[in-house]
Amino acid sequence: QLTSSEREIGLLMLKGFSHREIGGLRGTSEATVRHQARAIYLKSGMPGRSAFCAYFLEDLLPARERDPGGPRPR
Repeated sequence: QLTSSEREIGLLMLKGFSHREIGGLRGTSEATVRHQARAIYLKSGMPGRSAFCAYFLEDLLPARERDPGGPRPR
């Protein structure tokens, strides 16, 4: 669903680059990157950058084994 530009911007966002930095790397304005980022969020069904990044990074975290007798979250 994403254009090649959106895919590139998405990858750079996952790598931690700011919109301004992405614009500098791609030779576009920060506003253009923000517009394309909004398109990424809409197409992916994510409410924003944090959720977008978390969606991909979650798979990289070690799985937690829940101990039924252990402390419960507050």
